[in-house]
Amino acid sequence: MVKFTKEMKDGLRVPGKGGSLVYLCTSSLDGKPNIAAMRFVATHMEDKILIADMFLLKTKMNIKENPNVTVAICHPLAEGRWWAFKGKAVDIEYGFPRDFDWYGANATDILNEWGDWNKSEPPEEVPPDIVFPKAAQRGVVVVHVEEAYSIEPGHAGEKIL
Repeated sequence: MVKFTKEMKDGLRVPGKGGSLVYLCTSSLDGKPNIAAMRFVATHMEDKILIADMFLLKTKMNIKENPNVTVAICHPLAEGRWWAFKGKAVDIEYGFPRDFDWYGANATDILNEWGDWNKSEPPEEVPPDIVFPKAAQRGVVVVHVEEAYSIEPGHAGEKIL
């Protein structure tokens, strides 16, 4: 079983505030890849990555067709924070049965705590003279991490969890 280290939990938290670059990588049923940068990211339990569903059109479609995903993270200024987490994902949307469970993650708990990310953690890095589009969160992507690999130069592909 995968269990995040404290450094991994810290690295996956609030990437927009000078932190890591986090990408969600998906693939359609016919193998067409998609990669998207993520702004609202956190960990849940010991083996889940949570990502706000705000602008995930192609990503959401891919997850519905093929739940196998990779979350890649790199933090060029923090040595050792170069990881790829592989697992299965679901987009827990509003309207899901409140007792829906994804590998121990409950829809009610997820949406109650993380369902309005933009309000609880507004993007401070956006300059005041730029109008940030109104974020409309549609749900939360929950990734059940099954394995993790290094993507650090010189160590790429080494299994770490």
